[in-house]
Amino acid sequence: MTDSLARAIADAESRLAAFHRLIAGISYQRKGILNSEMFFLWLCAETVQPKRVLESGRAQGQSTLILARCFPHAEIVSVEHDRNSPDAAIAAERLKNEANVKLLFGDATHMLRDLARPGDIALIDGPKGLRGLRFALSLLGTGKIPQVFVHDAGPGTAERRFFDRWLPSVRYSDEPDLVRNSHVLDDEGAASMPSARRFATCAGRSGYGYGLACLPYAPDIRYGWLRWRAALAGLSQRPSPEVTAP
Repeated sequence: MTDSLARAIADAESRLAAFHRLIAGISYQRKGILNSEMFFLWLCAETVQPKRVLESGRAQGQSTLILARCFPHAEIVSVEHDRNSPDAAIAAERLKNEANVKLLFGDATHMLRDLARPGDIALIDGPKGLRGLRFALSLLGTGKIPQVFVHDAGPGTAERRFFDRWLPSVRYSDEPDLVRNSHVLDDEGAASMPSARRFATCAGRSGYGYGLACLPYAPDIRYGWLRWRAALAGLSQRPSPEVTAP
């Protein structure tokens, strides 16, 4: 699978126009994944032709709407935790005419693992941080999902450090050769957001946007062991409790 991902990313420039047509008329909304990042997801996912896309974290439905248009023959199963959030109504309105979208509420970390079928792919945009990373490893550990995407994994994050150490096959939306072409998909509204910027150089690499990671499934990886390593990494990040003098 790593070879097919490499070929897809190398072919990015020639696929820009096709992706632009798919998302025509979709304006960028606050809290959404950048168009350039969704382009990266589309490139990668096309190599496995998913029958369903499982989404964790919907917010105002930006990525959900793009998934619906990019994969019209796939079911998009989107899970949002807070049904009382003001964003929930905005997302429902934006997605009401998308016949291939199914909107659910609940704890995606449990629901999506139970819902997963062979050939699904997954996009995690919540929970965040190492908790989201453990969720991704849990989904891959089912052996059913060929690709899991994790958002907000930019340079310098704990997730990126973990991937670089333990999962060198992970690919990123901010890879320089990809961004050189894909950044044109992001309109001014997206590019002006504080977080949608070029990250400072980290370990000799610069990043663009929030950072979307593609984790391809590999049968020789011990995902349960990696979840344990991720849990240890999370513990090491917790601040030490204050000690009160007697």
